[in-house]
Amino acid sequence: MSKRKYRTARDEQEVGGASKKLKTADSGEAEPIVGSINQESAHKTDGHTVSTNRGLKNKGRFARKQSRKASRKRKVGAAGKKENTQQTPRTSPPKETKQHSRRKESGWQVSDAVGGYLVDFDPVFSIDDKYLLLAYRSSIRVYGVHTSLLIRTLSISTKQNGITAFALSASNPSQLYIALSQGLVEKWDWKVGQRLGKWTINSQISNITVASQISHNVEEDLVYTVDGRAGSWLITAHHLRLGKGLHQTEAHTLYKSTEPISSFKVLESGSVVIASVGRCLILGNIASPQASALQNMKYTWREVTCPELITSFDVRIGSGHKEAVGGGTSKASPQSPTCVNIATGGLRGSVYVYIDLLAYLVQKERKKNMPIPVARHLHWHRTGVGAVKWSADGNYIISGGGETVLTLWQLDTGQKQLLPHLSARIEGVVVSPSGNSYAIRLADNSAMVVSTAELQPIVSVPGIQVAAHRPPSLQVPDLSRITELTDRHFIFRRPAAAISRSSADQLLLAVPGELLSHVGISGPKNAAYLQTLDIRSGSQASRQALTRTKVTDKNIGPEANFIEEPNVVLLQTGHDGQWLATVEEWTPPRQDIHFLARDEQDTIEKQISQMEIYLKFWQRDAVSQQWELVSRIEAPHHSSDHSSQSIGRILDLLEDPSCSGFSTAGDNGTVKIWRPKLRYRDGVKVKSRKGQSLVTWSCRRDIPLTVLRKVEYGGNSKITARLAQSTDGSLLVAGYQSVSSSSLHLIDIASGNVRTVRSDIFAGPLIGLGLIDRYLIVLAENLVVWDIIDDRIQYETTIRSYGLSSRRQIDAMHFAVDQQSKNFAVAIPEITKFGSETRIRSRLAVFEPTQLTPISMKSLPQTLIALLPLEQMCGYVTIDTAAEVRTLTPNPHRLSLLVEQKAQPARQNNLENSYNISIGTLLDQPRNSAPNALLLNGSPESVDTLLVDSPGDDVLIVRQRELTEIFDSGNPLALPSITALFEQVVGLFLKKPST
Repeated sequence: MSKRKYRTARDEQEVGGASKKLKTADSGEAEPIVGSINQESAHKTDGHTVSTNRGLKNKGRFARKQSRKASRKRKVGAAGKKENTQQTPRTSPPKETKQHSRRKESGWQVSDAVGGYLVDFDPVFSIDDKYLLLAYRSSIRVYGVHTSLLIRTLSISTKQNGITAFALSASNPSQLYIALSQGLVEKWDWKVGQRLGKWTINSQISNITVASQISHNVEEDLVYTVDGRAGSWLITAHHLRLGKGLHQTEAHTLYKSTEPISSFKVLESGSVVIASVGRCLILGNIASPQASALQNMKYTWREVTCPELITSFDVRIGSGHKEAVGGGTSKASPQSPTCVNIATGGLRGSVYVYIDLLAYLVQKERKKNMPIPVARHLHWHRTGVGAVKWSADGNYIISGGGETVLTLWQLDTGQKQLLPHLSARIEGVVVSPSGNSYAIRLADNSAMVVSTAELQPIVSVPGIQVAAHRPPSLQVPDLSRITELTDRHFIFRRPAAAISRSSADQLLLAVPGELLSHVGISGPKNAAYLQTLDIRSGSQASRQALTRTKVTDKNIGPEANFIEEPNVVLLQTGHDGQWLATVEEWTPPRQDIHFLARDEQDTIEKQISQMEIYLKFWQRDAVSQQWELVSRIEAPHHSSDHSSQSIGRILDLLEDPSCSGFSTAGDNGTVKIWRPKLRYRDGVKVKSRKGQSLVTWSCRRDIPLTVLRKVEYGGNSKITARLAQSTDGSLLVAGYQSVSSSSLHLIDIASGNVRTVRSDIFAGPLIGLGLIDRYLIVLAENLVVWDIIDDRIQYETTIRSYGLSSRRQIDAMHFAVDQQSKNFAVAIPEITKFGSETRIRSRLAVFEPTQLTPISMKSLPQTLIALLPLEQMCGYVTIDTAAEVRTLTPNPHRLSLLVEQKAQPARQNNLENSYNISIGTLLDQPRNSAPNALLLNGSPESVDTLLVDSPGDDVLIVRQRELTEIFDSGNPLALPSITALFEQVVGLFLKKPST
């Protein structure tokens, strides 16, 4: 056994000859800080690990801090100690102040995160069953069991850390310990939301539990952790004390393993410790029960090999009079070990029950001829058991897995009771202290509480279900036949998402039925559901299926392959929020095609050629607020020309901002415009039961784009397309990019004619396309802003993320246009290092089309998977790989400037008239009048003369730019007086006409 001690704050103060309280970096209150154990600068003596260099460094910092304080006091003079301390000016503000100042000057603010993934750790009930505590990556949330309401949120600073586990205090149930991934442990009072202390352990903590210990007639907490370090996994006991007992804070390693410790339990005030490592159960009982000091605690460890890989287990202290593992009865005595009953769940779906296992192992050591332990076998689950728990009275075993069924095994009769049709596979089950309810954690990032008597739901806490890369917490052997999925190795999967036009606070997401299981086994992850979320609270408003689904039915084929659901790849809402358009794809599984193909490449080609693609239109029901399917178009971009190699994929979907309609761009080089129309039967309108006229959707215009060569179309050509449309709906821009060419097509919506084609604006993969008044923004290899009226590049810049491959950079880049504030945002990936760990996060830049310098630049803690503009208000919505939703909005001062600009109708109308008339004139020109030119003459003066009629040469012409110079002279909040403006405008009309 090895032992290590913390380097505490008190020890360091004694070395420096001072006795002061230190302050934490994130709190202004005096709080004891415990020094960390430095692996690189530590030495070992007799099993002790003590920090050496760290204490000297902290001593130097403390001395410099005291010297700076004394210097500031001498400069102030004799104006009073208390007053001078508060009023001392700083000639060089700290770095945090400068950063805060820059954030304030940028005029944009990022909201706190809502949503997030549930941590792979079981929920916790309060001791009185009134509250349920759930752990997310950056917070602990407290819900009322009887009200289902969020009572309190304990937000953790997770710039470098994320929550991995938490546990209630054994001595004070109103307090809890929170373990962070990079070796921090925090203590909180969760009833008042106050942090009480923080300790640094310098190892990756994966699990935590707390037991009580009596020391000097005082009940104290003994914190047990599972932490990984240098390829080893340790079970460590900690005395984490505060205040006067700070110098006694220490740690002691109880068990060391070279394989991952997936879970562990501590019972009987620490006298029994049980852990699972692969297929083995590790049982340890304390060999020195009377040891009061932590370093004197010694355990005897025994090992049992189970028939299957252990995915979950639970332990219960029994009475010792039930049937033992090896047969017969096991009767407890004062000298016999604690009666330990264990239930394990296996990877192949079996549940094994061991009765009084520890006593049997002790007896087997005395009698060498005893057989190996034999457990009771319960088998009903088809896949790995996600959770197994003992009931409060010990008469039932509760288990759950991939069948979405909660199973209750009655041990005396062997009968089972089922609670079927849950929303996703079961990942965890917790029995309340009173035994009156079960808390269930599901694989769709949700949790619920059911009563034990009626098995009826009491509390439901849904979460965001977007799929992102999360490695399983339990390493399992290769199970390719079970876990083979079409896109198992995706990097950053972009969910189909949109903001509701009827309610700006609602976010629509295409999500899978469930996420990755903690054991690495999960069903299909194709996005088959529509989840509507409230952006402000992160709560779920509704959830419905968009495709055919198989959640609660048998969805595994004869060859143990999952039956894939269609995948919703594109999603858009109509301009009024009453219509929804979705694009779904389905690829036949490889098992159904590979025997018909010559080789692997031929198999892939056959899968792509047999892909099913549907365009669906949905209408919102006014009563139920659910989306009802109105029309389904199969293969909307299917090409009859077999030489084009098109598979009919829809590359982009765009709503019409001016009316009910949508546009699609296909891989066959065509753009289609879709409009609703009334349904007729024999010349009579078809009506519903409610007397409303029924509507269907059809293609109004089919616009072929013949610039790209036919051989460039198809699924293997890496072709991409993006669409953008003017706010008045008159102009549609289609951008296409293939391996050898790129082009922009300006389309007149009214006539369906392609008026202008440009192939010299951008190059490289096309990521985003947007229109803001007269400016077309293109995000590709470079960021290009093109003034389509003057036919000139407003500005162009290169956006590059060093250290990332081109594929990763494209996957992590996002683009969005905010028509309310007339700007656009670009999400750029960047590589950051936190200690020895390298991460990819996103930097969000907001630009205006008239200037290259960003008006805002924000770094986000995670990599973005979606970026959307807020509807009906200014700002953007972000979704990252941690399933956290944030909003980026202008601060109140900048927002007031935007409102003032919108409140000037004369200036706004002039700009809109200039834009619309110029575009209309452009689209009326013959296509071959000016090749590769947008304007007939190509000069700014030709644009201004379009604003007024010209019946003769003697007519005075007042150009738009002359009016702009008057009304756009400065800050709109500090314009000249009305008299001065009037005189300047009249002066334009009194001048002589130009000849």
